[in-house]
Amino acid sequence: MAGVNLPKTDAQLERIAIAFKEALQSAMRRKRKRTSLSVKWAKTQTGWKPKKVTKGSYTSNMVASGYLLNNTKVVSKGPLDYSVSMPSYAKFLIEGRKKGKGIPVRNMDSWIKQKRIKPKNEKGQFKKMDKRTLGFLMNRKIKYFGIEGYDFVAPERKDILRRYNSALSKAMNQDLQNIITKGLR
Repeated sequence: MAGVNLPKTDAQLERIAIAFKEALQSAMRRKRKRTSLSVKWAKTQTGWKPKKVTKGSYTSNMVASGYLLNNTKVVSKGPLDYSVSMPSYAKFLIEGRKKGKGIPVRNMDSWIKQKRIKPKNEKGQFKKMDKRTLGFLMNRKIKYFGIEGYDFVAPERKDILRRYNSALSKAMNQDLQNIITKGLR
């Protein structure tokens, strides 16, 4: 639609994109119930296998370093073309990690440092352990059990579309009426 001016529709689309970005950031900050696994491992001839698995739960948000939160942005590629962009690793938070796949060692080391994770023994006392060893142990658990995903995008998208549907329709209607009225003159 080259040359067609739809100012109210464009303004409404920009508002929707901003609201969507803010809703995503809010969802990242929101605490949610998560599953934790405590695993005792046993060495077998073919490697390590879980001997005892205890499930628990805890509450936390998605923010480790704040990078994803701070780099979720509204991108405009021109009139009527707005989108929300996030760093590529958001995909892994949404989809999770399948069994059999670990996390790159460098990323695991960085995450352990950001979260300030310190290992404890069976009595709950902190024990001294090399960060690489801790990363290996955590990666072994991820490879065996995977990581549950958390789709924080789909519910927010659905909510934003529901909330702004009427306003967008109204803006488009007004812009089209203005075009038709100008065309009749």
